[in-house]
Amino acid sequence: MQLTSLLRSAAIMAVLSVLSLLLFQTAQAQTETVLYNFCPGGGSCSGGAAPIGPLAADAYGNFYATSLSGGTSGSGTVLGLLPEPSGGCETGTNTGNGWCEFVLYNFCSVANCADGNEPAGSVSYLNAHFRTPGNLYGTTYFGGSTNSGVVFEISSKPVQSGCPEGSNTSGGWCERVLYNFCTDIFADVCLDGSNPFGNLVEDSAGSLYGTNANQVFELSPDQQGGYDYQLVYADNFVQGGLAIDGADNLYGVDAVSGLGQGNVFKVALSERGYPQTNIYTFSGSEGFPNGPVAVDSAGNVYGTTETGGSKHLGTVWKLTPVTGKKTYTKKILHTFTAEKSGEYPAGESGILLDSAGNLYGTTVEGGGTQCPGGCGTLFELVADGDTYKYKVLWRFNGTDGAFPQAYPFLNKAGDLLGVTFEGGSNSSGTMFEVKP
Repeated sequence: MQLTSLLRSAAIMAVLSVLSLLLFQTAQAQTETVLYNFCPGGGSCSGGAAPIGPLAADAYGNFYATSLSGGTSGSGTVLGLLPEPSGGCETGTNTGNGWCEFVLYNFCSVANCADGNEPAGSVSYLNAHFRTPGNLYGTTYFGGSTNSGVVFEISSKPVQSGCPEGSNTSGGWCERVLYNFCTDIFADVCLDGSNPFGNLVEDSAGSLYGTNANQVFELSPDQQGGYDYQLVYADNFVQGGLAIDGADNLYGVDAVSGLGQGNVFKVALSERGYPQTNIYTFSGSEGFPNGPVAVDSAGNVYGTTETGGSKHLGTVWKLTPVTGKKTYTKKILHTFTAEKSGEYPAGESGILLDSAGNLYGTTVEGGGTQCPGGCGTLFELVADGDTYKYKVLWRFNGTDGAFPQAYPFLNKAGDLLGVTFEGGSNSSGTMFEVKP
């Protein structure tokens, strides 16, 4: 079964009446604008469809994302979205509501999809250390030399020389496969894992860290311009996505096989052997932790559960380290209890933490009646000391997006930008902006 089918909601979007749209817009203090509808013109969706991960931003106001499907081969894309200049969008780009969308790379552009197939997480915009400014890094769930997924790098195509030898070109940019998973095809078990998903993070030495279906892995740069693989933490049920703090500690979540439980784990990269600690174990009634967590400067860890809580519709939680000990105390910051206020922070929704301690996220369902079960919401938890006030910032209605799978991006003006997996004028997802 393709990953698109696994992630796609079973809900079928209902027809939205003009009256209900007006009621929902006037009931919310915020305003929402659809900046771009994916799959313009329908057909093959050459511009990408079903954007999956959170947006990555550069210093110039441009955004980058992946689409799980669409592109010239239907196997997903890396795409860019930039504000429309005064002269209009350039030839070859797709025009949105004041924004231009362009495809940086189409996957499956080489034989047997050796360049990757179906990116199942976000791209990371990394400038530190040895990297060239403007390069993007991510993973694909399938493809590569053994169809077990790859880690890739996207860079701009030099005008004079073209893409470097050994890289692939499509959409005007260059793609380089940094690592192919399941390299030993004759082994009973892929010792280096398979099917990577979620985000990539970088430590202070320039190594990349990510997750696949079996483990947390490290890719460290070598002197020949390549990358060396190393196992960090073997775990068969890593839930995808990592966070890293200023002391080079990794944080993530996993599920405990057969026990109906989930862990939040911490890996100390600065210590020999990369010791791993489960800092909290969720019971079955508490729900499964999911998505990338967030970590503040005090070492507090924030995240979501897809289910759990009094109504089994999900929670937002906080783990606080106990002074002088290696234990953490857990506090529920919000329990989802009703469809109107959002249900199920699912998939790789994760959580965004701002400098004031406020939290932002999405639910994949709830919010209204336009989709069976709801089209999803964008929410905020406003910090006031040790308490948090829950606010629904937007209820998606199908025409402006549906089933958001990732937390939003917060710009300096306080606006929230993100993508929805479905919905919009072409039912293939949207890029949206919510202004307070």
